[in-house]
Amino acid sequence: MQFLEKAIRVVSPKWALSREKARTGIAAQQTRQAMATQFRGGLVSGGSYRGVSNEGSLENWFSNNLTANSTLLPDIEVLRARSQDLYRNAPAARGAIKTIAANVIGSGLLMRSTPDANLLGMTPEAARNWAQQVEREFELWSEHPLSCDFNRKMTFSQIQRLANSSQQLSGDVFVLMPWVQRPGTEFELKLQLIDAARVCNPNDMEDTPEIAGGIEYDENRIPIAIHIRTPHPGDQLSFQMPTWQRVPYYGEKTGRVNVLHIMEHEYIDQARGEPVLAPVIEPLQQISKYSQAELTAAVINAMLAVFVERENVDTTDMGSGYAGEGEQKAAPRPDLEVGTFIEGVGGDKFKVMESTRPSAQFDPFFVATMKQIGMALELPHEVLMKQFTNNYSASRAALLEAWKSFKVRRAWLITTLCRPVYEAFLYEVISKGVIEAPGFLESQRLRQAYCEAHWVGPTQGQLDPIKEVTAANMRVECGFSTRAAEAAELTGMDFDYITTAQSQEQALCQQHNIQFGSVTFQPGVMNSLEEGETDG
Repeated sequence: MQFLEKAIRVVSPKWALSREKARTGIAAQQTRQAMATQFRGGLVSGGSYRGVSNEGSLENWFSNNLTANSTLLPDIEVLRARSQDLYRNAPAARGAIKTIAANVIGSGLLMRSTPDANLLGMTPEAARNWAQQVEREFELWSEHPLSCDFNRKMTFSQIQRLANSSQQLSGDVFVLMPWVQRPGTEFELKLQLIDAARVCNPNDMEDTPEIAGGIEYDENRIPIAIHIRTPHPGDQLSFQMPTWQRVPYYGEKTGRVNVLHIMEHEYIDQARGEPVLAPVIEPLQQISKYSQAELTAAVINAMLAVFVERENVDTTDMGSGYAGEGEQKAAPRPDLEVGTFIEGVGGDKFKVMESTRPSAQFDPFFVATMKQIGMALELPHEVLMKQFTNNYSASRAALLEAWKSFKVRRAWLITTLCRPVYEAFLYEVISKGVIEAPGFLESQRLRQAYCEAHWVGPTQGQLDPIKEVTAANMRVECGFSTRAAEAAELTGMDFDYITTAQSQEQALCQQHNIQFGSVTFQPGVMNSLEEGETDG
């Protein structure tokens, strides 16, 4: 900044920032004009980028090279408000958010412990027993609202889904992990979701290098604490004066994680998250208006089914029922309903309006817009619109493309939410002696080995189950995959659970002398049965 801006910054940082933005814009415009002059004068070689030109289709294109925080933080409140409004009122927006949540989270990601037995020096049998014990304890904690939720409302599966949806709409969400002792519960670890709008600068101060977007930084620009506003900025039911609570990211004595910041980093040094709907807010709003206008026009067109033409009708006193000399008396206006009989007077001409709504161009235009929205959200329009009208290969290709995005998002959510929560849970049960894990509290390497887990979620679905199972069987037989991997991919179930349950079922059937018919999986036999053939 210039000396004047530095002086202004002391009085009004926001004013100083706006002056710096204006200076940057002016300098960029002068550069573009100089380059355009060089282009016209032939001073720039033909190998230069056409993208820096300021002529033709690139005229009046003003861009900047500001940092992520300089562009995002001033606009984040409007982006959140409009994204949430679209979620409430635009079917396409709600459908996109729900589709992502249903495929990434489903009814909840199920934890299956897989400790690193080699690093921990455990036998496979001991590792399996330890994992089963941990899974039982984690299920007792995670599936009871009184145990895991600070507000006593949701299970951990429901917290996963709400955190994922909130992050998409607001750009990010915060999760606090306090220890709270409550009567009737053995676990103290609690999860508390914090809305993104509540994390803001104390006293609504302007952003500074020390505090920006409600996040406090040290001298190395490492986040060290968040500032939580109470009540919510949009809470119209509370008349409490706003206060701010400072919550450090890590405990000062133990170093335990206190705050989880659930956000996707799109830019370097990004402080707050960008809503998923941010790049498609305008097209979503426009297509919603267009759909509403088309629907209204279709309703009006249906209501105005018939109109009457009259000649020489006195319109000055339609309510009197009398007409002047040589003028025709107006017939009473009928109420049009199903099966209505209309009796006219001499000279009346009844015309039926031709239905022109909905417009024939509405559906193609809507689909074209959904394709652009789907590209921005990493959703093929078939998945976004739940419309699989193409052949099997095209529909499967759309599902596979969508699942690339779903798997990436699921892995991100496991890294930012599920794994830290699981590690915090293990920290409590091990420190209290419920679970034995030598070296967990002392060594970071051993702690990571104990925390290894596989999180099972919803599968991608099957358009043709026989083809999917045939392909899975071939991958296992050829050594390209394992039964555990294929079981998780096809059914979302754990292979150890499946084999244990099958063993118990067989023992139960033998105990009661029950034998069920079964078909050994053979692709040739299955195809014959599918075609209605039987063995001779």
